[in-house]
Amino acid sequence: MAQQTPIRPERIISPTQLVVAVVFGIIALAIVAAKLTIPLSVGIVSDPRELFTTIGSGLTGPIGGLVIGVLAGILEPNGIPAASILAHVAGCLWLGFAYKLFVYKRYANSPLRLVFWALLVIIYYVVFVIPGFVIGVRLFYPEIYAESFGNISLLDGYFATMSGVMPEMVLTTVVTTIVMLVLPRQYTKPLW
Repeated sequence: MAQQTPIRPERIISPTQLVVAVVFGIIALAIVAAKLTIPLSVGIVSDPRELFTTIGSGLTGPIGGLVIGVLAGILEPNGIPAASILAHVAGCLWLGFAYKLFVYKRYANSPLRLVFWALLVIIYYVVFVIPGFVIGVRLFYPEIYAESFGNISLLDGYFATMSGVMPEMVLTTVVTTIVMLVLPRQYTKPLW
């Protein structure tokens, strides 16, 4: 009887991905811990951590995005870590998939790569981070939701938050697109 070779599972994440994800996540965490924030509106604060969450997730993929999302959200300055983790993990997971599958594979050597990167960052905010925060605050911190928004619906809470986050979204989109432009091409390749 022939001996079968055991099937070894593929790695979920490479050591390089893990190190890069942890570094980007720790930088995001350090920014929050250092309280490098700017108050915007409706209890919303802005900080530069999104520069690291977006680029780090794009480069390290969904598992790296999971690590970065948790680290970026765990010390939320407004005392709402569960909402922040929900928002960041959802956004980072998606961005981890989307950058490689929808942008890099199709437009790696095209200037359109930067246009689609900018679109990914906007989607990160509009579809994942802002709804994640609003839903998370409503679910996990109903008293904070009521204090911040009163008795308005989730949709109205979304639009109120969107108007407050708009400056951060625009700045993050512009800065990360410039970073993706100036990085040597080998450093914009996803690590997964």
